[in-house]
Amino acid sequence: MKVKYTLLVLCFFIFSCSSKKVLVPHFEVTSSIPRELKTPGFWISRIQNPDKIILTEKQIKDLNIKIQESSPYLRDVLNIDIDTEKKKRTNIDYTNNFKTTLKYYYPTSLKQVGLKFFKTLENNIDFNAHTNLGFALSIGYARLKALPTDVPLSSSLDTLDLNRLSCTHLNPCSPLAVLYSTRDNQWYYVVSEISEGWIRADQLIFASKQAISDYINNKNIAVVTSRFTDIYKDTSLTHFYDNVKMGAILFISKIKGAIVEVKIPVKKDKNFSNNNLEFMYYYVKKSDISLGFLPYTQRNIIIQAFKQIDAPYDWGDNYGYTDCSGFIRQVFSCFGIKLPRNSKQQISIKDSIEINIQNRNLKAKTIISQGIPGITLLYLPGHIMLYLGYLGQDPYVIHSIRGCLGKDNKIHILNKVAITDLNLGDKSKNKSLLERVTLMNVVE
Repeated sequence: MKVKYTLLVLCFFIFSCSSKKVLVPHFEVTSSIPRELKTPGFWISRIQNPDKIILTEKQIKDLNIKIQESSPYLRDVLNIDIDTEKKKRTNIDYTNNFKTTLKYYYPTSLKQVGLKFFKTLENNIDFNAHTNLGFALSIGYARLKALPTDVPLSSSLDTLDLNRLSCTHLNPCSPLAVLYSTRDNQWYYVVSEISEGWIRADQLIFASKQAISDYINNKNIAVVTSRFTDIYKDTSLTHFYDNVKMGAILFISKIKGAIVEVKIPVKKDKNFSNNNLEFMYYYVKKSDISLGFLPYTQRNIIIQAFKQIDAPYDWGDNYGYTDCSGFIRQVFSCFGIKLPRNSKQQISIKDSIEINIQNRNLKAKTIISQGIPGITLLYLPGHIMLYLGYLGQDPYVIHSIRGCLGKDNKIHILNKVAITDLNLGDKSKNKSLLERVTLMNVVE
């Protein structure tokens, strides 16, 4: 079946809430969680051998090959034939798709978006510009959008804090295959390793395939292991350049004590060119990175996950933080494991365990008996979580969660990475997280 790029637009809207529901903005779900459960040490101490290597570097490479071969959502960008890729998509009137989907709102004015808005965007797309746009690298905090606009849109009055046009952010220096541009040359439609969508022109650098390959295949890498790390222009770390998120790969030039010099691509000029790439040398704190990927152990992965505690929930990484699947991907990226971007894709990386069990106690026992703390993903439609272990008969997870339906059938907001059991939503019409979990997958 031919892929139409406009179908991508619709897939980011399917999990929104009905605008008839009532929000409860300051509900502190995690207040019932004992203090000690909110530390990584508690969960690590319950593991028999937390420092055992789960997968070696070679085994992780083999796993990545299997994931890429089985997943249509992870792309080897530099092996994309752009002409063939463009033929898979057609110039269709995607504004018609919006007539049958949810209503959209401008979050600042609460006004409903009319078809004129979408038609204007469509008319700005030039499907014939530059027969072969070629390849590029992302720069800075690059974001992919479902439509070529910075205007945020919400899918309901209950989700005004979520920009539903935001697909994901891209780590610096992500390779891109560029397919289309807008007539005003402000946006390009690109395919990245994890997603595709529209990127601002100032967030990419065109370069030859060979130049990109030479750069990204550098083996001397640093992996960001803090929630964020700042990049500076000078060794005294006083002139800020940018910051990057956990799991991002930087390429090392030199190590100077507590400072690491990294090689960053920048634009020679603002004009379209396949020779638009040059490099500058910038600096990060050594304490914020790992020289190479972290060893894949339960201790290390739990520590990495807990570094994100209380980070705000952020659909599609729009404001610099992360959503549920983005959180999972960032954590596993620290170990060199390449997961797809979205929750359904992540749980399907290999044979998953179905747990469509009606009996709650039996379902909890199944999770506890078959789940391995720190490396087990739990999935319910639209949401993914990392299993930490259990207390009594209750499985516990860490996850980036916006909120849940309470007993009063009102939406109770968390909006952060949190430690919870699976009883959230209990006795609501949506049922508890435990009752809604359908799949689990052990990443090993």
